Amino acid sequence: MIRKLSMTLLQPRCYLCDMPIDNLQPFLCLLCQQELPYLPVSSCYRCALPLTVYQQGQCHECINQEPPWQRLIACMSYSLECQYLIKQYKFSQQPQLHLLFSQLISRSISNKVIQHNYCLPEALLSIPLHKKRLAKRGYNQAHLLALDLAKQLQIPIIAEKKFIRTKNTKAQAKQTAAERSNNMHNAFKVTQPITVKHIAIIDDVVTTGETMKAACQALFTAGVERIDIWCIARTLAD
Repeated sequence: MIRKLSMTLLQPRCYLCDMPIDNLQPFLCLLCQQELPYLPVSSCYRCALPLTVYQQGQCHECINQEPPWQRLIACMSYSLECQYLIKQYKFSQQPQLHLLFSQLISRSISNKVIQHNYCLPEALLSIPLHKKRLAKRGYNQAHLLALDLAKQLQIPIIAEKKFIRTKNTKAQAKQTAAERSNNMHNAFKVTQPITVKHIAIIDDVVTTGETMKAACQALFTAGVERIDIWCIARTLAD
């Protein structure tokens, strides 16, 4: 009886359905893993938005106005299940979820390498938090992902001190596109030389891409030549 009670109390439960988990991954049951809102295979390689039947490779928006990054790889759409998990990760002191998200990103990257001959970057770089927000949260969720991915994919990681956020920007979620762009203007700074030419920026969610545009601008000015974006989720509709 003591043994059974101990197993019941210590057994992890699924973050989404609250059912006991008996697999090796301690965050989601197998069914919830399978039903996550994974992005379709036919997505634009520049922005990760789904393609129509008449589009191949890139969507019309990216052809008409190319984003500054070369490739955007996301695991999921930012739908309700994904939103819940990411909010738990960022705002509810659940940093251990980086293990789940880094596995999903690593799987997506590996599939791109195998199926589409994707060229891995020379180094990884996490989107920084402003020092005030970092002090409040206690950890940078993007950097935890970058550390995991660096180990899993055997790619060097650029030190946090080399790329900082100079503005304590407002949350992007409740702003218009114009407000988001103005909010992120000159928000990042390269403080020490970055010698590699091809990097991947790691973040949790890409919505309009204004954060990434601002980051790319600062990095291109510092001499980086190619930037890819790796993230957990992509917002499909703003």
